[in-house]
Amino acid sequence: MLETMESTSASANVLTRADRCDTGNCPAQAWVLVKFLSGELMFCSHHFDKYEAALIKDAYEVIDERHRINEKSESSA
Repeated sequence: MLETMESTSASANVLTRADRCDTGNCPAQAWVLVKFLSGELMFCSHHFDKYEAALIKDAYEVIDERHRINEKSESSA
């Protein structure tokens, strides 16, 4: 069964500003972490939306932090 987790607090955030999309030439910040038995992949919002149906077939956990996209960082306050 696929577990989907949405981080709800700053302490629960898994992905950082330094994490990047694993789709190849995409330099965008990663917002979704997909865990498989063989490893993990990170995706920007656009690429996760594009490949979501295929990804969730083999994933055992999806950590979706897209709700944080418009949050201001502490350094920009």
